[in-house]
Amino acid sequence: MSGRPLLIKTFKSYIMEKVAFTPAGFKQLETQLHELSDSALLAEANAVLADYISWADDHIIFSTAQISYLNGLDSFFIATLASNAAIAFVNRLPLNLVLPDDYDEEEGRGKWFLDSSTITASNTPGEPAHATGELIYTFEIE
Repeated sequence: MSGRPLLIKTFKSYIMEKVAFTPAGFKQLETQLHELSDSALLAEANAVLADYISWADDHIIFSTAQISYLNGLDSFFIATLASNAAIAFVNRLPLNLVLPDDYDEEEGRGKWFLDSSTITASNTPGEPAHATGELIYTFEIE
């Protein structure tokens, strides 16, 4: 071995804590995402775009019933959620979850999922998409 010191290149990694499926949990998720570097945030955006349900399950604490509920949603609706989430992430937009006052995940009543997002996106060829607005998921009891 030469007298030169061994150099090990390290990369800053990030660990995101799973958050509760609550409005406060979504704000915590927003904070964690916004603290990421641009490249790490882009990786998260690409991951949510590629597999929305798996990404959500990796980042949000869900019950088995809630995962089943997500898996039962229409694939076009999931694609819209994924697209809006990815655009919200890379543009560091606010993330919001709106639940009814009497929300109880174990109750078993039907839930209606509305993407109430106010995201408006624009793009120029060769540039990243620019967006304003907020990602807003609203759940209502039927």
